[in-house]
Amino acid sequence: MTNLPSPTMESEQFFDEEEEVPLEKDSPLHNLILLRTLQEIKAAVETIDVFTVPIPSRSANVVLSSLRAIVPTSLQHLRRLVKPCYIPDSLVDFLAVPTTPPEENILYLLVCPVTDISEENLRNFLQELPAFSTTGVVPRIMTVAVPSSQPISAVQATEWSAKYWPAVYKRGNPYGPHPSIVSQSLRALVDPEKHLRLAKQVATQAASSGEGLGFGAVIVDPQTGQILAAAGDARLRCKEKGWGNPLDHAAMRAIDMVAQRRLGRTQNVRPDNKVEVWDGKYLEDEEAPAKADTKADENSNTENEDKDGDADDRKDDGYLCHNLQVYLSHEPCVMCSMALLHSRVGAVAFGTRMTRTGALNAEEGGRQMGLFWRPELNWKFVCWQWKAEPGEEMKSHENVDA
Repeated sequence: MTNLPSPTMESEQFFDEEEEVPLEKDSPLHNLILLRTLQEIKAAVETIDVFTVPIPSRSANVVLSSLRAIVPTSLQHLRRLVKPCYIPDSLVDFLAVPTTPPEENILYLLVCPVTDISEENLRNFLQELPAFSTTGVVPRIMTVAVPSSQPISAVQATEWSAKYWPAVYKRGNPYGPHPSIVSQSLRALVDPEKHLRLAKQVATQAASSGEGLGFGAVIVDPQTGQILAAAGDARLRCKEKGWGNPLDHAAMRAIDMVAQRRLGRTQNVRPDNKVEVWDGKYLEDEEAPAKADTKADENSNTENEDKDGDADDRKDDGYLCHNLQVYLSHEPCVMCSMALLHSRVGAVAFGTRMTRTGALNAEEGGRQMGLFWRPELNWKFVCWQWKAEPGEEMKSHENVDA
């Protein structure tokens, strides 16, 4: 008998195990839930109909080689030849093994999508092959539904193998961040619990001040661990003209603070609505060189401008927040999400999902935009939602853009 690829070989698994160092059992990183991209979600639910036919195992290679002449090679994410013992339980009755001599072994061949060839033409072709012509057996062609795209993880491959058809996981993800990118980004996060707590504190104080809604944002430099900006929402703050700025969302203000810091325009890096920061200090580099004082608005403390006109020496091709980490109390709106993307942030973690206005989550129950990772956009970043402990959830402000 010819040795065939697994799962005809019982000792081999359906997928390659992902080589990843597990997190420590008590690591707070377990509270971070990775967001799935819009493409990942679609790939997980879309199926196509394909033909399958039982064939004698000794003729498998000949049948496969012959089929390549009439149908394109596809379905690379699924096992082409499968032993009956690996068929999912839901298909066992439907794909009943036909009566054959005891010494004959049967394999189920996954042929091709039903759109590639008609059932009649496929049957006529198979009947001409020795596997069927010499025995007089009529090919028993059946149709099954299988995932149209490749699995994005070993876990998903296992699920599909049990539900649809034995699947192959190839340690890649064409629909989202590669597993190695996710792992590296997760471990590079700088104390996410602390900074999300700070974002929530800033949000609470922004709301209590009456100058904004209960949203907060914190931006951190992963290279140094330094907090570059912490901002509360300020859309309700009245200025000299008597009205507030509806665009003063927490994330927008935090990005602006980083911009002012980088340009050395003496803008205070902490929120200018008198919100105290996490450790009671200004979010400015206290060891920065001497600077010249410049007047700021009345709600801001006076800060200093770098003599060289540059308060940041990061090499990032001029993008404001290149590879910086952003921690938000709530899922950002479309405006803030696109601002984060165009600022080239490296990672985002938020606390409360905004089902009616949030633009990062692509799951059902929301706007399903998934703006953090879309193929038509020229930048992508990894995104998580923090799973809050009971009693720690913040008010969602469901009808308001965060």
